[in-house]
Amino acid sequence: MRLLTHACSLFCFMLLTVQLSQTVWAQAPLPHPMVNLDGSSPTIDLLTHSQWLVADNRVQLSDVQELQTWRSTFSPQPLNANQSLWGKVTLQSDSSHQPYFISIDNPRIDALDIYVLDERERIISSYRLGTTRPLENRPYEHRLFVVPLDVPYAQPRNIYIKVRDEGPLVFAFKLKSEAALNKKEQRNSTVFALFSGALAMMVLYFLVTYTLLRSPVRFWFSVASAGYLLLFLNSQGIISHVSGFNAYIDNISTIVCALLLFSLAKITFTIFRPLPTYYRYFLYAMGWLSAAAALILNSYQQILVVAGASIMAIVVIALLAIFYRYKDHTISNRVFALGLSLITLTTCAHLGLYLNWIAFPERLSLALSTLIIIGIVLIAVAIAAHEKVIAFRHHNEQQDDIRALQQFVDMFEFAPEGRFISSLDGRLLRANSALAKIFGYDDVQQMLGQLSSMSQLYAEPNERELLLGELHKNQYTLGKELRGKTRQQKDIWLTVSAQLSKQADSEEKVICGSILDISAQKSTDLGLIYMASHDTLTGFYQRQEFEKRLHMAINVAGKQQDELTLLHVNIDQFKAINDTHGHKAGDAILKQFSELMLKTVTSDGIIGRLGGDEFGILLTGNNAQNSFMLANKLLNTVREFHFAWEERRLNLCVSIGQVPWNKAISSSEQLLSMADSACYMAKKLGRNRLHTYSATDKHIAKYESQLSWLPRIQHALAHDGFELFCQSYMPMTTMAHGHHYEILLRLVDEHDQHILPNEFLPAAERYNLSAKIDRWVIDRYFTWLNDNPKHKDALYRCNINLSGHSLGNQDLKLFILSAFEKYQIPHNKICFEITESMAILKLDETVDFINTFKALGCTFALDDFGSGFSSYHYLKNLPVDQVKIDGDFVKNILIDPVDMAMVTSIKDIASAMQIQTVAEYVESKEIMVELGKIGVDFAQGYGVNKPASLSTMADGDKNG
Repeated sequence: MRLLTHACSLFCFMLLTVQLSQTVWAQAPLPHPMVNLDGSSPTIDLLTHSQWLVADNRVQLSDVQELQTWRSTFSPQPLNANQSLWGKVTLQSDSSHQPYFISIDNPRIDALDIYVLDERERIISSYRLGTTRPLENRPYEHRLFVVPLDVPYAQPRNIYIKVRDEGPLVFAFKLKSEAALNKKEQRNSTVFALFSGALAMMVLYFLVTYTLLRSPVRFWFSVASAGYLLLFLNSQGIISHVSGFNAYIDNISTIVCALLLFSLAKITFTIFRPLPTYYRYFLYAMGWLSAAAALILNSYQQILVVAGASIMAIVVIALLAIFYRYKDHTISNRVFALGLSLITLTTCAHLGLYLNWIAFPERLSLALSTLIIIGIVLIAVAIAAHEKVIAFRHHNEQQDDIRALQQFVDMFEFAPEGRFISSLDGRLLRANSALAKIFGYDDVQQMLGQLSSMSQLYAEPNERELLLGELHKNQYTLGKELRGKTRQQKDIWLTVSAQLSKQADSEEKVICGSILDISAQKSTDLGLIYMASHDTLTGFYQRQEFEKRLHMAINVAGKQQDELTLLHVNIDQFKAINDTHGHKAGDAILKQFSELMLKTVTSDGIIGRLGGDEFGILLTGNNAQNSFMLANKLLNTVREFHFAWEERRLNLCVSIGQVPWNKAISSSEQLLSMADSACYMAKKLGRNRLHTYSATDKHIAKYESQLSWLPRIQHALAHDGFELFCQSYMPMTTMAHGHHYEILLRLVDEHDQHILPNEFLPAAERYNLSAKIDRWVIDRYFTWLNDNPKHKDALYRCNINLSGHSLGNQDLKLFILSAFEKYQIPHNKICFEITESMAILKLDETVDFINTFKALGCTFALDDFGSGFSSYHYLKNLPVDQVKIDGDFVKNILIDPVDMAMVTSIKDIASAMQIQTVAEYVESKEIMVELGKIGVDFAQGYGVNKPASLSTMADGDKNG
């Protein structure tokens, strides 16, 4: 606001006065000014005791000392770009020694040089200060320009100052004792605290009431008050001193003035309604014009533009106050006009003093600032009076709207099917009584109060994410069947129809839909109980029920000293059947296999389906003693049986792991893990065999060591135990166009150590957790990008690794599609990396995945290229944009001619196919130079830079 006041008066002053000459100086020399320091006055105004001249910027101190054109005054008009103002004064102390300080009380001076010389004109000390120079140059951490001065008894000190500034030369040049300086700062601190506190309370009050009342005028008034607070603090040099942006103090003030004009326009549109559109455009243009001035004009020109824009805006607002207002808003209009007039007149008076080179007296400055705050308070009162009338009018209008919309509310509330409206993040915004009844709530209020997320209504929480993916893709879904869960944790069958739509009062997307309970049609109550404990395909116990019965059997065996054996049965290469003949064939084979296993085991044991192609057989008592014979019988029976599918005969075999129970085994989880390890060893030793668990088996020990990663990975997924790192790419043939890096994953252990992926990813792939890890990486990185919009705008490309096991995962594909939409990430900024070996093994799935996302704008890179047996052959069939040359070739190119030839060959082939190349494991500058000669497009490795935590790239980080 202070800059605004300065600008307004400057504009008027320029229209009413003639411009003073800057360079007309008398040639007669003046005697050297002398100030005696006798200790009687703690503050001395050096401005009136000094001599001044204007000289070229290139003139040095030694040249200025010889000039004879010094005068007792100078023109406050702005200097030319190549000119500087010089001042000099001599100080002599006639009293006891005490410390003094030179104070230049204008925090906006661009460049200020202060020289302290002795009586023989030798420089004792010098200071290079100003907003264009670092804050570290200042001898004291002070918002103004304060330097110490030592004036010993009878030893004169010659003071020279050099001022360069784009604006008017208005500043206070004073000498203060230490006590006077401290007293003034204490007084100023109190005044600043009072004014800042008052304005901050007003900002906070109107901002809080805005969030409660949703009144736009309160928001814009809080913005205007905050803008004046910032302008007040900036004009005093406080913001630049705290933030370090001292070089932009004038630009900040101009931008804040533009914000004030824009806010004032918004307030005006609310109080004086309705207004013609062109008035709105005009007032907005004044704000944008002021904002543009901060970017393209110098300080003095900014003052002129802001002053002109402010005067024209105030004149227009005055006209609007006369011709456009509500007839029943007389009081609010008058109070608003009074407050605005008070601010305008006070601002003009403030600016008049500034342009007449009158440094603001503290009491007068305090009085003027107080009047401005009174004007702001009057505008606040006008807003409150205006809203009171509006509230009464809205009340009457709302009563009519409520009666008109009641019938539509009744259609929603009393519909026989469950109706709901929810946000994309899962918050239930609205529901009817039928929906509450379906999910076991007493009423809608109870449901809204106890339900924290819509995911709680799904038996499988990821079902909602799949539904979101389908909605983002098709905008709607009809009659989707899925299992839900009531408040009492009871499973029910539902059919869901929903669509994406925008709320009437905002652009936020919501989900509107209906839910029907179809449990009665799906199954009887007995069928639901059976489904809760049995696998629907095989009829065996589900894993959860099987583990429960295994736990009970362990307890019984421990009490009765009975025998117990667990068999873990796994169908060998069952995935090949699904891949070759389809899942329908796989289900049919599983059905035949379950019937065969049931005939073999009969009533000797309890059978459970532990996974897709994994089964458990629990044997107790005498049956446990015959477990070896039963397992071999099952091996032979399966091997000799011919499974049939569509007149095709298929032969299967199984691997079986056997674990006899002993007292050292205390839980069902431990026993299942040991059985799984034994089954794994049966497969490892050639499949179609039985292997009994042994604690001394080195192979099992190694496998269980890998198995120990499973709970750690699951814990990391559930509790954000991973951390994202990034490693930049260096372009070798083009200029850099923004951030370009690869996302790397680290697991943080209990000692805060970062574990590399090669230690835990094999276990993740083994236990089908790689897709969940990929989902975690994408969700966290996209969330981070959304929270750092500046970084997202500057991002050129980010490479994200995908596990080969994830490429055929349809759920992950829908999740990624949904994530792009949810976080509004540009597709062309993301490059997915897939390894060559996995791409070859799953060629069809890989090509389908690539085509899906390339159509949206994503790019793809083929990682570890050259490690496969047929790299060039498969490269023709994979529509990738980059190939990453295997690091084993890159790191030895300087000493191994074969590796050099391989890298050159890969580069030539890729160039012919218009595919970019990236060299991995670039560990030295010499390798980087050689790669540049070959023509490789990008380099990555420790020779470029080391991986760093993604948090270092955040918007607020200096390293970002």
